[in-house]
Amino acid sequence: MTDERPAADAPAPEAEPSTERPAELERPLAAAEMTLLVDAGSAWTKAALVARTRGRWRLVAHDAQPTAWGEEALRGTLAARIAPVADRRVADRLRQLLGAAPRISCHTPRRAGRLALAAVSVELSGASARRAAESAGWTVEVAATADDGRSLVERLALLQEVDVDAWLLAGGFEAGRADQALEIAGLVAAARGGSGAPVIWAGASSLADEVTLMFEPDAVGVVPNARPSASEEDPLPLRHALEGLLQRVIEPAGTRQHTPVAFRRSVAQLARTTGRRIVGVDIGAHYLTWVRSDEEGAAESRVFAAGGLAAARQASGGPGRLARWMPMAIDELAVADVLQNLNARPATLPQTEDELAIVHAAVRQQLAVALEADGVAGTELDGIDLLIGAGRSLAAAPRPAQAAQMLVDGVRPLGVTQLALDAAGVLPPLGALDDAEIAEGMGVLRDDLLVPLGTSVVCRGGRAGQLLMRIEIHRTGWPAIGPLELRSGQLQVVSLPRGHDAELEIELHNGASLGGPRRTRRVTASAMGGVVGLVLDARGVPLGLPRRTDDRRAVLASWRDTFGREAAVPALDAAMAGVR
Repeated sequence: MTDERPAADAPAPEAEPSTERPAELERPLAAAEMTLLVDAGSAWTKAALVARTRGRWRLVAHDAQPTAWGEEALRGTLAARIAPVADRRVADRLRQLLGAAPRISCHTPRRAGRLALAAVSVELSGASARRAAESAGWTVEVAATADDGRSLVERLALLQEVDVDAWLLAGGFEAGRADQALEIAGLVAAARGGSGAPVIWAGASSLADEVTLMFEPDAVGVVPNARPSASEEDPLPLRHALEGLLQRVIEPAGTRQHTPVAFRRSVAQLARTTGRRIVGVDIGAHYLTWVRSDEEGAAESRVFAAGGLAAARQASGGPGRLARWMPMAIDELAVADVLQNLNARPATLPQTEDELAIVHAAVRQQLAVALEADGVAGTELDGIDLLIGAGRSLAAAPRPAQAAQMLVDGVRPLGVTQLALDAAGVLPPLGALDDAEIAEGMGVLRDDLLVPLGTSVVCRGGRAGQLLMRIEIHRTGWPAIGPLELRSGQLQVVSLPRGHDAELEIELHNGASLGGPRRTRRVTASAMGGVVGLVLDARGVPLGLPRRTDDRRAVLASWRDTFGREAAVPALDAAMAGVR
């Protein structure tokens, strides 16, 4: 037996090289704290990246791309945008990190929920039910009421013609009109036939059993009346029921994730948090959503499922009306061609100045049309503190002044109103959070939530050429500006940078008014600065234009140029003139 041990003086065999890294050299892959806010529209998908940087959460990037491209392409664009400033330890894995990041998302419904409304009265139960339905994201395809002037046969024929997803019956509190409530319910039972579409009775509880017996079992849901009496309105129970019904009928993902509903919830929370009266408008390719909320967060909204840019071609007046509002000579056929292109391919971008002007005119028109509709805010919007514009056409305007002009010209907010943009499209995704989390999300992004455009001062009244407003502007540490005099039809933009505020002393003349229940000659108000500044507007409500084509285009061009040029500071201009 041989001894195989090496001799004492023999060299030791060489050890095999180790493939394991020493423990002190092993490092976990660096991670990044980030969240994606995504709003998937019918034409454009907007994404915003929120990440923790230097100890706090900030909005670090946002972008939008056609929805048809898919979210992978959008994440790639976001990764490319932040790569130059990202931590080098994660720069080569940004796509992977974005794909794994938590998401807060909402989306435009694949189609609108269609509702037929039958009520006892137009102004009372019918109006309350309609507001609740449209605030929940439904579109009211047809409305029939016992006092609409139609005969019984005409009402039945009207209801038989519609193809809807659900039926809403409202009314029954009106004294002596219980028979009419039962009659209108009977008409719905006859018109509905065996379609199987669910029915909601939002009327007097004393009539619920009789109404239920008119339909097959389990077809009717009973909800408290949105108008319990002639002087009282409580739409919340009905709105919540209709949101749940929309979720069951249209999309099981949840109505809270529908962009129109989520936008309403965000605006209401913002009003509640800031204690301000807020109006928000979100105009997209197909949908247009109005939201109005008081200081307590009680929000009323209306959803126009065919109110977006793609519907501008069908608006009253069509291409001819838009051509009349062009500051340059554009043929009506050229306007019709652009509108047709928007309708067929809503993700198309304007390629020329003329096309851009047509798109912006279409935005102003759709805003005005929505404002004039029943149940939004009447024909004059006053008494609000903040007007928020959202949607790709407003947020992606080449210059912020163009977005400000679209808001001021389309909405005509009477009084002193702060203007802002949801440029990153974060309000709808935040509105998809749970109730308790919306305020937290807005608090995290408080400095990045909105882009302030400035403040508008819009008055009405007076005749052409009359002096309507005399305004003095006071800023701490700066000389007073003014008094600036504005006559009827005039517009002026004064510099007031973002982060600055000013006190305005406004003297009104010749019957001019800033809205509100009382007329007063002297008004003191606060104005917040922004990227556009202070817009002083004495053009009236609604806007009026000369009849002659050349005069009209000259006026429109002057308004465009006033918004477009760099805002002047009268006090500094006067000082420079003195130096020269």
